[in-house]
Amino acid sequence: MKLTDFALIFVAIFLPIVVIVYVNTSFVVKAEKQEMYYKNMINSAVTDAVSAMKHIENEDQDIDYGYSGLIDKKVSINSDVAISTFYNSLANNFNIANNTQSIERLKMHIPVVAVLDYDGIYIHSAEEKSDGSIHFVTKPKVYYTYYYVITKTINATTRKAEFNIEKLDAIQDIKNASLASKHVYEVNFTMDDYIYLNIYEINDQWKIGNPIYSKDFYLADNNNNYNLVYTEGMSIVSKDRRELQEKVIEHLDNIRLTHIAEIGMKEISYAVNKHNIYAKDIGINYTFRFSVESDGVWYETMDGIGMMAIVQGISLGNRYLNYKAYSAADLTHTQIYYLSKGTDKENKSYLNRDLYHISDKCKVFLEYKNSTSEKLVPRVYTKKADAATHGYYPCPICKP
Repeated sequence: MKLTDFALIFVAIFLPIVVIVYVNTSFVVKAEKQEMYYKNMINSAVTDAVSAMKHIENEDQDIDYGYSGLIDKKVSINSDVAISTFYNSLANNFNIANNTQSIERLKMHIPVVAVLDYDGIYIHSAEEKSDGSIHFVTKPKVYYTYYYVITKTINATTRKAEFNIEKLDAIQDIKNASLASKHVYEVNFTMDDYIYLNIYEINDQWKIGNPIYSKDFYLADNNNNYNLVYTEGMSIVSKDRRELQEKVIEHLDNIRLTHIAEIGMKEISYAVNKHNIYAKDIGINYTFRFSVESDGVWYETMDGIGMMAIVQGISLGNRYLNYKAYSAADLTHTQIYYLSKGTDKENKSYLNRDLYHISDKCKVFLEYKNSTSEKLVPRVYTKKADAATHGYYPCPICKP
């Protein structure tokens, strides 16, 4: 066989392979460029929405939202403005601003838009009307609510009473708890140390009514956090009460971020799963899913005010877009000033003055904390003026 014959055979075998590889590579490159283009447009829309959703309130100076642009101005989030801005920006970016049908079709590829507020989460997702049509609505805010009871057991060895904190996944769980007193604690967490506390009394039918006590305060505020243990009807001595109070504070501080993240995952997952039903009804053959890449990334996302949008199922040639866009709000966090007490007031050294510190990591504050014989729950102020009025001086080390 001649050399030219071998050459023809080689070309006949490998040319189709080269063409197929080239075509597939071209599709992949084009899909990647298109995916990047879509992601940039979605990120831009989320950023626009977050920039527009901050709302400053002056009406009630007693409400502390935890975030302030100015000392006397309180900040909250307008979820309606955020969501409408997101869709308007997205429509402009996709060049479909005046095409209602295309906008509604695009929405069907966005199973969830979540607005993370200071004290709860808004879910914007599809919902079926009574006539069978689909429309998108913002559900009422789901608060970061946590329930607990204080239980009492007797140590078999020491015969002493031991008090513990028990989480309630549902109010009905109180029937199975060995309660120290007939009270249920409801804590609404926020994105920082601030909490809203309600205490309910359980009646003989194991039901609860209106709260018998309500208060909101910073968890580290020693002036108020003793209310986390309601002693009425509870046989408990002062020392045990203090230990239990510190145990409750530590427990709430440890589980705050995890609990907020779990609520966010639950609400978003439910909306995405529900969306699959509506999507299939209009002929979208794509299974929408919500997954968390890692706990650390998700907890970091859920630890600040912002917006998340999930966009999936848009065709990219040989694959589909699957993207979560997130942007945090540019808000100024309320500064907390930690207090330390001087021990020897006759000594004129700054270390023996009552000081306020910009951080609980300040060297002087840590020395004060470590010098106490029992675990310290620090007192705090949110304004320098308040600290100064009560006799505290600025720490010369951390320089608040």
